[in-house]
Amino acid sequence: MKVSIITLGCKVNQYESEAIASELQKNNVEVSFENENADAFIINTCAVTNEAERKSRQIIAKIRKINKTAPIYVCGCSSQHNPQKFAEHEGVLAVFGTSSKSELVSRILKYFKDKNQIQEIDTNISSCYQEMPEAKGDRTRTVIKIQDGCNNFCSYCLIPYVRGRERSRSFESVKNEVEKQAKYSKEITFTGINLSAYGTDFEPKMSLKDVALLMKNYPSVRFKFSSLEQNIITEDFIKTLSCIKNFAPHFHLSLQNGCNKTLKAMNRKYTAEEFYDKIQIIRKYFPLGAITTDIIVGFPTETEEDANENYAFAEKCQFAKIHIFPFSSRSGTAASHMKNVATNVKERVEKLSKLDAKMHTEYIKKCKNHIFDMIIEQKKESSEYYEGHTENYIKCYIKSDKNLEPNTLLRVEILEPFQDGALAKIASY
Repeated sequence: MKVSIITLGCKVNQYESEAIASELQKNNVEVSFENENADAFIINTCAVTNEAERKSRQIIAKIRKINKTAPIYVCGCSSQHNPQKFAEHEGVLAVFGTSSKSELVSRILKYFKDKNQIQEIDTNISSCYQEMPEAKGDRTRTVIKIQDGCNNFCSYCLIPYVRGRERSRSFESVKNEVEKQAKYSKEITFTGINLSAYGTDFEPKMSLKDVALLMKNYPSVRFKFSSLEQNIITEDFIKTLSCIKNFAPHFHLSLQNGCNKTLKAMNRKYTAEEFYDKIQIIRKYFPLGAITTDIIVGFPTETEEDANENYAFAEKCQFAKIHIFPFSSRSGTAASHMKNVATNVKERVEKLSKLDAKMHTEYIKKCKNHIFDMIIEQKKESSEYYEGHTENYIKCYIKSDKNLEPNTLLRVEILEPFQDGALAKIASY
């Protein structure tokens, strides 16, 4: 039997799909992550925007063209938000939300056994962390989910409503998965819906500092955190990370906007000045560390003056990379009811994009002539360069007379900006 899993959205969804796939494979089921013919289909949906939810539903129609009789199982944030919108589609046998994904495997195996099931809808959100089968991972990079839910309720975001309250994976469970994945992978990324809240629901409380200290036991595996909130950045936390040699100094800090008025309208619980102080702490201990961020442009309350303040703050921070998102109104959020005064959003995005490109180049120049670890990921057939990422997440291109296999660890020297990253040369193997 074969199951095709189609995944939309974030690293958490990707991890959960990998976990479902791993359990199916243990039961001798072939798994594909492509939208291709199979005996059953799983759609792991995203609800971060109205467009993401629309795409999630569109996939059902595409599947029916491939296979008119195979059952479709839908799960994730979008089906949590609008279960009936999915249930009404022909061929959908089960609609699960965000807390029932671990039950998908048993439902599919039961279908393969007796082919006789009635449609089921289960969108109850668990109040505790739901363990899933461990994702298989690969030889280069592995993602490990350690947290779920969010208590922040930002005015533009639906996620707290579809993922529920913050809850953390037990430290013992995290430790067990790290132990297994460290045997295969060169890099582990810890992820969660609000990763910075890890351990705050424990008694006694724990934090990401405990996870970082755990990784000291696996010096051959570099590790990083997927996305952090500014509140986790303290002198103690960053100083601790600086003493752990296998920590990869790539900090993705979610700013969302550099204008204090907009931050308040977004219900982000910090000021631009407080955020900048956290950047200074990071640079004190990691002068060449990469600091990347997300910025939403064109929030409903954003005036031209606000946009200029946001631009000036981003320039002040000198990010290594900005992920820029034009505001997209999401039904069910507070921001969807706000009067929209934002204009010239396309121009604002283009202006910020030019700044982003400039800052990315400047960051690579800052790293010029410095030596970093790089993990080889691939060599495209049409290219003469091997590609990979350094510990501070610069995409590097190198040439080599030797045949380099994926997962090879090298020491490389950054030479200059090149394509979407940097040209580098091998310093040592």
